[in-house]
Amino acid sequence: MKNEYGIALDIGTSGIRAQAIDLDTSKIISTAITLRHPLPGANVVDHLHFAIEVGKDTAHNLLIETINNVILNLGINLKNVIRVAVCGNPIQLSIFQNIEIRDLAYWGENILKRLDIKPPSRDATIISSGEIGLTINKEAKVYIPPAIKHEIGADALAMLFKSDILEKKGVYLVIDFGTNAEIALVMDGEVYTCSAAAGPAIEGQMIEKGKLASPGAICDFTKIDSGWKSQVLDDELIVKDGNTVDPVTGKILSKGFMDGKSNGITGTGVIAAYSLGMDMNIISAPKIKSPDHKINMQDGIYLSEEDIIMIGKALGAFRAAYLTLAEEADILLTDVDSTYMAGASGFYVDPLKSLDVGQIPPSSKDIYQLGNTSLAMATDIVINPDILGKLQDIAKSMRSKHIMLATSPIFEKIYSLELAMSEQGMPFWMYNDWLNKYGYQKSPPRVKDPLIHRIFERDIKELGDAGLKLVKIKSTLEAIFEDCTNCQTCTNTCPECALKMENGKATVRTDLCNGMG
Repeated sequence: MKNEYGIALDIGTSGIRAQAIDLDTSKIISTAITLRHPLPGANVVDHLHFAIEVGKDTAHNLLIETINNVILNLGINLKNVIRVAVCGNPIQLSIFQNIEIRDLAYWGENILKRLDIKPPSRDATIISSGEIGLTINKEAKVYIPPAIKHEIGADALAMLFKSDILEKKGVYLVIDFGTNAEIALVMDGEVYTCSAAAGPAIEGQMIEKGKLASPGAICDFTKIDSGWKSQVLDDELIVKDGNTVDPVTGKILSKGFMDGKSNGITGTGVIAAYSLGMDMNIISAPKIKSPDHKINMQDGIYLSEEDIIMIGKALGAFRAAYLTLAEEADILLTDVDSTYMAGASGFYVDPLKSLDVGQIPPSSKDIYQLGNTSLAMATDIVINPDILGKLQDIAKSMRSKHIMLATSPIFEKIYSLELAMSEQGMPFWMYNDWLNKYGYQKSPPRVKDPLIHRIFERDIKELGDAGLKLVKIKSTLEAIFEDCTNCQTCTNTCPECALKMENGKATVRTDLCNGMG
């Protein structure tokens, strides 16, 4: 009898994660991930803009090409795959399905009517893999969870579903730590949501020596006297000790197991460095008090003053977003019973450092680290497809209010204060004074001894016996420019080195392009 398989997919803003599952045993076989997204841009808005400007067919084809490459690296017989479950935000899932996406770019019924845009259904759906273009058994069923509203996608539903807070009495805050941070405030089942464009710095991108969470990434630091001991992810994404380095001079004080094995710093390491740097007065945002104006780490990795500004803006988006939700819901942050941290960054980051820098409310007294809830929910659906109906019932019954931060006067005022701190060095006491002048609650004091619940060793609970496979993306777009003089100005000024021009033929590595040029 042939083995039958299922595949769980998480389409994130910064990359794709997939797992193969043996449907006879419900066991994970293998895991494959990318460290970039195939579409140009550093955030979900960039991906949306690309799909609208260049065409949703092109965006869909680039995404499916990469997904097929990821699936191929799972090491299973793809003809024996009978079902796939996919999770992600509404933009990613719309590109995946190749359905109307413009309704996600415009706000209000009037403009949708004027542009003759008919929003598609984003209820739970089941389609064949052949309709999508997946290179597996063409009759395999593809299960797509519902969006609660078009602004609140399956990934947000996943963090609510996997945390079990919709059934609880009390006040809970759930944050998906990522480039596009989804945040939900749940009060006795009633949900206030928002999506904060924290930016790529939160996952280690757009940082000079930054990278996504992957083997070799510095993910945390421990203070030892005047030095910082690096924590580095190994090949199985397990945290191991690295070198202890003086962050001011870069001098190695002692060597650890991961000496010479780090190749960048991920978002959680960035947060840790920012927290320790502020605590030791090495960082006085936006300046770094060291001879070379850098925070020095092992293996030549460092943070620059430009990085510090990017980090401050990202952290500011988190704090301004959850303060806005609390004001909209008319509660104090000190009323929150528990805070849940979802996503890879939310799993690997030290919660105490997140408290210190305001990434989660400083008053959080009970903290849960959930890991990748989006991939976990897709796995649940693969194993038990009946869950899809339950998720649809939850989505329909939820009492929710989505706060559009782009049009929120509360968020606008608070985030302007965050920019003043990160870019101009405004002191925190003045920040709180301005909140008080605006009639908003102040950022609460830091709780002393929060309870921290970290259930698994890694953000993906199981990698499978075959382990983890990193998949490189090399997607390209081409265009011919007949009047090109081959001066190479465009190639030389491309900030991401994503463009190649030969005899009027332009080739763009879409996964490298952040849209900065």
